Amino acid sequence: MKKIALWLISCGFLACNNPDQPADNNAVPAIAEPQSIGYNVLNVYPHDTSSFTQGLELYKGKMLESTGRYGRSSLKITDYTTGKATKSKSLGKEIFGEGITVLNDTLYQLTWQNHIIYVYNAKDLSLIKTLNWSNDGWGLTNDGANLIISDGSDKLYFVNPSDMKLQKVVSVTDNLGPVNNLNELEYINGYVYANRLQYDYIEKIDPASGQVKGRIYLNDILKKFTKADLGYLEKNEDGAYLNGIAWDSASKKLFITGKLWPNLFEIQLSQ
Repeated sequence: MKKIALWLISCGFLACNNPDQPADNNAVPAIAEPQSIGYNVLNVYPHDTSSFTQGLELYKGKMLESTGRYGRSSLKITDYTTGKATKSKSLGKEIFGEGITVLNDTLYQLTWQNHIIYVYNAKDLSLIKTLNWSNDGWGLTNDGANLIISDGSDKLYFVNPSDMKLQKVVSVTDNLGPVNNLNELEYINGYVYANRLQYDYIEKIDPASGQVKGRIYLNDILKKFTKADLGYLEKNEDGAYLNGIAWDSASKKLFITGKLWPNLFEIQLSQ
């Protein structure tokens, strides 16, 4: 009896270190690697090479674009088929323009470190008011109710558009951990699509969990599909990175470009 009791006690202690034991029910499940999302390039349009693109939004058939750099920041309405601006307004010399989004015919424009959000009539870019935002401003989109803001970290901030009160914060992660440098944003069919500064891909993010579910790899799209001489981009010290996502909900097409890029690409996603 003593031998049996000792054997049971010994097994009880050893079970704690037995690799064949069931996993802890409280363990956090691993995040799957993001699925690669394929695409086809449908059209290649001209893009103003002086535009340091920070925000892109398709509105009533016209392309709205916010550009950055101190002393050069602007907000424009363009004919995306020609790349020509039909209306443009410059921001102050001390302002660095960032992401934009349109909610209920109202256009919101972030600034980088000025802690200001400009609010315009989206039809004519007339200024309605300004709002305060406490963090850096990078990317901006909306889910139909809240503004969704990125600040260069791994965080997405959901805020009330009328008073900028914070509703929730979501941390973005993939299978390797936190995903930082989240930049220009677009809300598409229940997901947040995000440029990641200095990377040639776009993240597809579940806004409920923050998990990256998919990734659009756009490596060398500019070199493959442009006829322009890209030598000037290689010499640019500001970083002429992929940046700019606009969704056409009617045609289900995506428009993408980059800072100082000579082209705007219309693509169709495979999923």
